[in-house]
Amino acid sequence: MSDALEGRSRRTRVVLVVFRLAMAVVIALFAWRTYEEMAIAKARSSGNLERADATVVNRTEERRESLGGAGQDRTSETFVWYEVTLELRVNGELQSVKGGGRRVLDVGDHAQVGLWHGHVIELDGYYVWRGWHSGLGGNTLLALYPLAMGYLITLAVAVRIRMARLGGIDETFVFDIVLGIIVAWATIAVLALAPAVLGTDHLRFWPLIPVATGTTASMLLMRGQLRRMQLRRLRRRQRRATRAGRRHRCRGRARSALSTVTEGVVSCPDPRRAPP
Repeated sequence: MSDALEGRSRRTRVVLVVFRLAMAVVIALFAWRTYEEMAIAKARSSGNLERADATVVNRTEERRESLGGAGQDRTSETFVWYEVTLELRVNGELQSVKGGGRRVLDVGDHAQVGLWHGHVIELDGYYVWRGWHSGLGGNTLLALYPLAMGYLITLAVAVRIRMARLGGIDETFVFDIVLGIIVAWATIAVLALAPAVLGTDHLRFWPLIPVATGTTASMLLMRGQLRRMQLRRLRRRQRRATRAGRRHRCRGRARSALSTVTEGVVSCPDPRRAPP
């Protein structure tokens, strides 16, 4: 029985180590992609993209269909459009971009592209970089974001508990983590809807915002709980000190009383002895 429990605990530790390593890799990729998106946006706004000539070596079109309207207001009218994918030869390397730019390009045509560290960002002045859907990780990284977000919030709570010199995460702090994750999800919804309503682009550093809001919510809730726990701990220490002081005083009184009685017994004359 003990061997089976030891084997389970060993497998649990191995799974935990693998999970932590995977989360570390995902978080590092998110950090890199955030830097990448911010750097691309800055390079575009300042006109520092590298200009190069590109040749179209392949062109594919994929037919897309969708119904009109949205939600419950769907109509039976079908909209058809074609998604164009161009394969470009840039500086001797092949790269694929979606969208044909401002003009229709066919195989053999030349175009001017704007590059950032070898990635095609603009095609004839038209923005073709797909943002967070492109680059290292792409859509897979976006699908893992909720897991990484929850892990970072939990890690922040664990660090705060360790700083408070408590034992570890218990049922007292589970609600703090859940609240932080809920706030983070609400932030994601706002970040997804606000640009569409306001007609602006998504923030390039958006992955930092849900983690920041969720962690802040957890820390604010923990602040009151930690303060109450520290007060209870201080009161327990005071009660222990009071009890220790009482015991010490009682022992001192008992010792003094014992010494007084002992001295009285020694100094008392023996009634059986006759006076000289």
